[in-house]
Amino acid sequence: MSNMPNMSGVSYTAPLATGRRIVALWFPYWAGETTQIAYDKTKSFALIERSKNAQRLVGLTPLAAQQGLSLGLSLADARALLPDLQTAMAEPMEAAARLQKCAYWLQRYTPWVGHDPPNESPHAENTDYGLLLDVSGCAHLFGGERALLADMQARFLNRGITAHAAMAGTVGAAWGLVRFGSTAKTTPQARRQIIVPEGHEAEAVLPLPPAALRLSGVHIDLCQRLGLATVGDLAGFARRELTRRFGPSPVLRLEQALGQAGESLNPCLPPPRFLVRHNLAHGVTQMEALAQLIGDLCTRLVAQLDRASQGAQRLDLALTRSDNAVLALSLPLAHPCADGGHMTRLFEERLSRLSRGVHAGYGIEQLTLAASRTAPISQPQETMSAFGGGQTRDKRRAAPIAALGSLYDRLVSRLGAQVVVRPVPHASYIPERAVRLVPVLTPDKQAPNKQAPNKPEESPYGGLPDPATRPLFMLCAPEPIEVIAEIPEGAPYRFRWRRVLHEITAAYGPERISPEWWAGLTGETPAHHNRQTRDYYRLEDTQGHRFWVYRDGLYDRETTQPRWFMHGVFP
Repeated sequence: MSNMPNMSGVSYTAPLATGRRIVALWFPYWAGETTQIAYDKTKSFALIERSKNAQRLVGLTPLAAQQGLSLGLSLADARALLPDLQTAMAEPMEAAARLQKCAYWLQRYTPWVGHDPPNESPHAENTDYGLLLDVSGCAHLFGGERALLADMQARFLNRGITAHAAMAGTVGAAWGLVRFGSTAKTTPQARRQIIVPEGHEAEAVLPLPPAALRLSGVHIDLCQRLGLATVGDLAGFARRELTRRFGPSPVLRLEQALGQAGESLNPCLPPPRFLVRHNLAHGVTQMEALAQLIGDLCTRLVAQLDRASQGAQRLDLALTRSDNAVLALSLPLAHPCADGGHMTRLFEERLSRLSRGVHAGYGIEQLTLAASRTAPISQPQETMSAFGGGQTRDKRRAAPIAALGSLYDRLVSRLGAQVVVRPVPHASYIPERAVRLVPVLTPDKQAPNKQAPNKPEESPYGGLPDPATRPLFMLCAPEPIEVIAEIPEGAPYRFRWRRVLHEITAAYGPERISPEWWAGLTGETPAHHNRQTRDYYRLEDTQGHRFWVYRDGLYDRETTQPRWFMHGVFP
């Protein structure tokens, strides 16, 4: 970093370029333009709310703003300016719900859409409506940054909603510019669009008023009394002096806007489809009572899953204490599960391990259980029989799979998700690479199974080699052996392995396996014993023991002294 002067003569520390691009959308007339209340569109309209024994305006239409009304104005003063003003009581909860739906709709541009960060100004949550989008790496999909903002604003305009937009590299800069930045005088109906090039946030933010930093009313009044009219005036003071006079919050907001301090953006996620909640009149502190309540929640959640023919693959439990602190617990499942008893046992085991670490405080007052990830499950058809008690072949086949999934879940709960693994086929001719171990919680479609350019040919065993040609026991790493053969490329008739001499009576082969030539193209570095062609033989000695050996390297083409290795033993 280096100290760089800006156009105001203030020195600041230039942040490192991160490539982050934040879009701030501001809807100055959201409550008035999206209300469901019928009114005459040719006249001014305002939403009112009772505050401090007076009725004040909390929502306007662009026509009302153009005629001189502003938010926070008392109804009496508004009537004095516009006697024919149409009014209605505001419904802030409904306006917030419509903004939440708008956030879900904006995910067509980026999956990272969040609400504005908390504003310290009083009553700002009832009068200020805006959204933030992290569009890093998304603008080129819509023809560039300017085209992206133009498309957003055009869609809002078609719905009769005024939307101002600003794009910058930090959340604070985008928030302040969309509300206080303007390149020209605009009417209330005009749409504001500001794009700050990457790394130029300071030049754009410093001329703005201090309110652009999301300061509280007390801090804004203090700036006015001290004659600090712009953010640049604040930035001209040392951080220690600002902290002493204003406290830590304004300094943090200033550094966040300039990119010198990080600021996260929490996305708006839709509520889970399968969710159950239980509110308690009195807090619960005993783990036994808590486990019983969780069991009841699991039973209710399973009823929802059964009606939708779904099985839970991830469970999220939230315990809210009396002081509003939330204790969260996530439980991944190996297979889709709709068994309430199994879920309850898993939570009991997890709670028993965390009983010393769970601080219930004065008691748990709310329990919330959600299936955040689910998968469809099919219920097998029962056999219709006059004698009853029959089970179909599908149900008998599904029982071991369900039991195996339950075993996986209990092992993962006790040992950890990365310890319990399972083998999965991998597209490779190299025997030690034909199977890989992945965590049991990894879905099959996400298993690291990279397809090689030369995919093995299809066979009756689903693309895998014939099991009769592969040993049941394979060494972790091939071991060198001493071989005596009639010709260099012939099968061995005697070899020594681990100081034991074996006389060969039968040999089958060779099965030639070439090295994976594409490994270097994909960035992989093959091991030394995977760089030459292998000729595999199945050998049987005089004692009836069967071995799987190979010769590493083609004689006179890849090497003049091929070596032999033991790779496995047949039963």
